Amino acid sequence: MTKRLLALLLIFNAAFLFASQNRKVLLIGIDGTRSDAFQLANTPHIDGLLATSTYSYDSWHTGITMSGPSWTTILTGVQWNKHLVTGNSFSANDFTTYPPFPTLAKQVYPNLNCSIVAEWDPLIDNITNAGWNRAIKARDESTWPTADSAIIELQNPDLDLLFVYFDSVDMRGHYTTFSPSNPIYVKAIEAVDSAIGNVLDALYARPTYAAEDWLILVVTDHGGTSFFHGGNSVEERQMWWIASGSAVAHQQITKADPGTYNCRSNLVYDTACVDLPLLKNSPTHPDVAVTALHHLIYESGINPETKTEWNLDGKSWLLTPTGIDEVGMSGTFFVYPNPVAEELTVRGLQYAVEKQIPVELFSVDGKKVWSVTPTANTIAINVQNFAKGIYLLKVGTATKKIAVE
Repeated sequence: MTKRLLALLLIFNAAFLFASQNRKVLLIGIDGTRSDAFQLANTPHIDGLLATSTYSYDSWHTGITMSGPSWTTILTGVQWNKHLVTGNSFSANDFTTYPPFPTLAKQVYPNLNCSIVAEWDPLIDNITNAGWNRAIKARDESTWPTADSAIIELQNPDLDLLFVYFDSVDMRGHYTTFSPSNPIYVKAIEAVDSAIGNVLDALYARPTYAAEDWLILVVTDHGGTSFFHGGNSVEERQMWWIASGSAVAHQQITKADPGTYNCRSNLVYDTACVDLPLLKNSPTHPDVAVTALHHLIYESGINPETKTEWNLDGKSWLLTPTGIDEVGMSGTFFVYPNPVAEELTVRGLQYAVEKQIPVELFSVDGKKVWSVTPTANTIAINVQNFAKGIYLLKVGTATKKIAVE
């Protein structure tokens, strides 16, 4: 090997390891939020993500419906028979073999910048080998200060991953009952949604946002019944799961209950009560870590689902490597110029013409601002009357991010 070739390889490797990461993840956790109560609550900021999301109100819990094991599964991508956490004390664990996904991501890209803001100290103190560059403890049930801390983290131009955790909904459930008919519980969900709105505004305000590919995940860990959770009732196990961004298909998933590995309620991992074919296509807790991890390391070509040494239980909900532009279409559609100040051209719409698929433009808060069913392969959109900012152009399930100047 010549010195020149060796130098070029070193430069390439350095660029691979230290280049600015385009794919980024915002993971938002809301503890103890029943699916039926969440759907009843007025949550405009979270609902605004749905138009650009894979989401489900039937993301069934398949493990122990306690916060410790649930959040550990969400962060590690494996069930408790592997990470060993069965309660909120974290007295048993194996974070060496099964670390949280930021640590796995850093095995591929060592210089990822990862932060956590959490209202529950054990998420920081007891889940070790986690890979956080910054860990900020927020006061329990504080909500707004938690959002403020998250906003500060989002001002870091080098940030690649932020996990923000709110616990006030769960605490309201314990104090006043987990029930969609309990206005105190529902109002707690609405308050967290308002705080999340501030966090999302800060995300969209990043100077580099138009050049970044953010995957936004919003999840809960369990529901509840009466004042409690930890059992196998529908109220405790029926979850909701949102993944928003251009890297996922935009669809709602409705699935029947696939069962639980904790069916005997004795903390014994048991496959006898799980419908595995049904579970294969259902969004579940381990999928959160695997999908987030896949997004962060996507450019490496590694699919965490199939990396045997990681031995993960979750699935990735990212689109297949053929690309988002080909989902639900026979080919690729193109847009130019982008950024755009006056007129945006969209080309490659023949399949949309044949199938009468609308071309739609959404603001980042999920509001449809323009729509047309194309009659030609190429169309033009006049954007001069649109406010400056980021928009999402959708053709069926395919999406492109548009910057209006």
